Amino acid sequence: MEKALSNFASKLNWRLIAVHFAACWLFIYAFKELVILHDFSFWMSMINHSKSWFKTPTNWDYDVSRLRSNFMWLNLSGCAGFLIAFFISIMITIKKHWFWVNSLIVFLIGCALGMSNLLGWDYLKYIFLAPGHFFKFDSIWYFIVNGTVMLVIALLLFFLKIIRRFVSPTNNPGNI
Repeated sequence: MEKALSNFASKLNWRLIAVHFAACWLFIYAFKELVILHDFSFWMSMINHSKSWFKTPTNWDYDVSRLRSNFMWLNLSGCAGFLIAFFISIMITIKKHWFWVNSLIVFLIGCALGMSNLLGWDYLKYIFLAPGHFFKFDSIWYFIVNGTVMLVIALLLFFLKIIRRFVSPTNNPGNI
């Protein structure tokens, strides 16, 4: 039993888990930025209204179905981004003959932190939303640039050769 546990622990790759978790995290928030484009006029009017406007639904120009639909899209976009990133992670680990449980650990950590609202977006958003500041906040380009930059960084974390060498469990060049 102890040997099996030791063998299992030796196959865990904390570098892979950390890099793939970062890529998954970026996918989540890239999708959340890009989903704003689904109904851009709705989101801009929500952002530009005062807080008192939210307290009196009679002043709203939207029906409940549009409100519900947009918030559903916003919530599901993060889940969709996370699932797509997880599938990319699992495909890479299987293709590279790495231990697939590493990707499963990324998934479980992401789920646990996401459900606990501990993903840290409130602290890191200032860094990852900075590229969009070349445009006005209520511009469509603000969201396109921010979402695209996060998506590109995430894809680089998954597919860049130097990153694959960093996370590779062996120094065997044939494994990269």
